Amino acid sequence: MTTAVIQALATGLPAITTDHSGFPDQIIEGKNGFMVKEGDWQALAEKILSYMDNPQLWPGFSSFGRSHMEKTYDVDILIERQIEIYQDLINQDL
Repeated sequence: MTTAVIQALATGLPAITTDHSGFPDQIIEGKNGFMVKEGDWQALAEKILSYMDNPQLWPGFSSFGRSHMEKTYDVDILIERQIEIYQDLINQDL
């Protein structure tokens, strides 16, 4: 997965992407962006036009996307998750 989607969401930009790779983990349909099936160019064009035709969606997408990325990629949260992984590995019966 490219970091471009994460960077866009973190700066408050919505993302319109495909259901490829890790994108479904980042996009919450209708909240911080849109997702279409990979290779479906018509659906992609429709989502872009839909977003452009509905500027009232922009502030909500922007604030939700930024908030979601801050919660997901906050350094303290990432460190805590990493520690939990290590603790789980240490506690496993090998």
